[in-house]
Amino acid sequence: MYSRGIPVPVIARWCRVDVRRVRRAADRQASQDSGWFDRSLLAHDQPRPGTAAERRMTKTLEETWWGHYEDLAVYMGERGGQRPRQNDSPRAAALYSWSFAQRRALDAGTLTAERREALDRLGEWSAGRNENPEELWERRLGELQQFVAGRGRFPAYNVGLRGTGEHVLGVWVSTQRTRFRKGRMRTDRRERLDRMLPGWV
Repeated sequence: MYSRGIPVPVIARWCRVDVRRVRRAADRQASQDSGWFDRSLLAHDQPRPGTAAERRMTKTLEETWWGHYEDLAVYMGERGGQRPRQNDSPRAAALYSWSFAQRRALDAGTLTAERREALDRLGEWSAGRNENPEELWERRLGELQQFVAGRGRFPAYNVGLRGTGEHVLGVWVSTQRTRFRKGRMRTDRRERLDRMLPGWV
């Protein structure tokens, strides 16, 4: 059903299963056959049948892509650069799925340079399941240490800086502070931050 362009929520409703189960099944199939994923994505972007006048009014694939991009940019801007998560809301779930499709296109080498540059301006959009979270955390810690050593301050968490390295680091350190306050930070990470960057909280 997914490969024929039927949206995930509709499949879940028809099959009387949770949306996450449908997504997992699609992810499994995509990992086994990347061509299937590309064909399915194309099916989801196809204009619906209709009269010639209706088809003229239907958005092109390019317009559709930039429409999704704008939605993602607005979402991340409203949340200080935070990427959409699958279980936050229906809107976040849709944007998460679209972002994941862009990461797949990046991995497959089919994402155009123009689109990659636009997505890069949003900040940390490409950190996905294929990136080792431990390595990413270590890299961000090193970048933050260099920033503080060079500037004598912590990076600003400012939407006006979106797309810059400072904004990415500002979002990252803010996320660490939130995890610490909510008691969700690993002890070893807390100890490393305390040792390497006193006063980070």
